[in-house]
Amino acid sequence: MNEKTIATIALRNGEYKDLQATLVDAAQWLELASSQGADLAVFPETINLYHRAHDSAPLEERALDNWEQATESLREIAAQSRISLVLPLLVRDNGVLANRFYVLAKDGSLLGYYQKLILAPGERDCGVKPGSPAPIQWEGLTMGGAICIDIYYPQKVFDPQIEAGADFFVVPSLTPAGSFLDSSAVLYGVPIVLAYAPWSRILDRDGTELVSGGYRWETLSMGFGSPVLQATINFDAVTLFADHNQAKMLDVQKHYGRKVRIRFDQSNCVFTLESRSADLSVSEVMQEFGLLSRRDYFTQYGPCSLDANGLTQAPLDGQREPA
Repeated sequence: MNEKTIATIALRNGEYKDLQATLVDAAQWLELASSQGADLAVFPETINLYHRAHDSAPLEERALDNWEQATESLREIAAQSRISLVLPLLVRDNGVLANRFYVLAKDGSLLGYYQKLILAPGERDCGVKPGSPAPIQWEGLTMGGAICIDIYYPQKVFDPQIEAGADFFVVPSLTPAGSFLDSSAVLYGVPIVLAYAPWSRILDRDGTELVSGGYRWETLSMGFGSPVLQATINFDAVTLFADHNQAKMLDVQKHYGRKVRIRFDQSNCVFTLESRSADLSVSEVMQEFGLLSRRDYFTQYGPCSLDANGLTQAPLDGQREPA
């Protein structure tokens, strides 16, 4: 078992008078998330633009030339509260405009950043430069990333990070993503954390919605309650396609008892297997029972090519023929 509690924090987009006001509001919710046991907090996309209703300057003029100095007060609160932070900002780095999120450890040290790959027309017009998808190491896990419309290009954005071992994705956003988010969680078999001020969501690896909410709530928009949403996710878990695995699930439950938990999603034909014990890993269970993850199943049993006589040849893309 390897559980982490992750929080999304919504902010009032467009309602702050300046960046300092945004950071003050962000800090109070960050402290609340920490007090509620969150290991990681994720803010929505480019929070240094959330006062733009009171600032008519062009987008490129609102980029931060020294993001560490500009966000020092918020970063100090995070370090004092011992909570890791995903901090999304529009920045200027050595003269280059970039839409990024920075990942800070619980002690405040910088672990790395993700730079948006797929740019909106307005970003292209003002010279924002795309980045290259690369996951970041965080507390023994590999954190994948996406920003806003990156979500709609999963093969370009998610695929290379999954190949690099991404255990989950954090997505600061100005789009709700909708069913694209659900399908990506199921397709890639990893949890996804969407931080979107009107309606944030945290999805488990089988697409199950663990928590959702934001400023679409009239109660929240009237000033009641908290814009902090959080969920505890077990990262020692895997999704299994029913074929190949389904005949073994009852045996797994009988053998391990309370040390494992199995959830079945009939509509997607997916079992979710997780370890509930400190002395048992999911990889051990899979090895003992010869289980195959959903992702590996579809890689291994991918489409085969046919020769001129219509006979089956080796699977496409170098995949091996199923036994």
